[in-house]
Amino acid sequence: MDNAPIPEPRAARFEDAAKKQRRLAREADLLAEAFADVAAGRVADEAEVDAWIDSLGTAHALPPPYSSR
Repeated sequence: MDNAPIPEPRAARFEDAAKKQRRLAREADLLAEAFADVAAGRVADEAEVDAWIDSLGTAHALPPPYSSR
């Protein structure tokens, strides 16, 4: 397992403490929402996600996949 530290996003290097605290709180809220969705079974099919990713930047980009729940 690689234990190298994960570098901060470039924009984060230029934020003050209050802005960083707001960003981290928002990220925590988004993670909590994502974990709740997974726990409730609200996930998109992996094959649909892969197809969507492969279509990005092409002339026939697919809409983002959504959970069927």
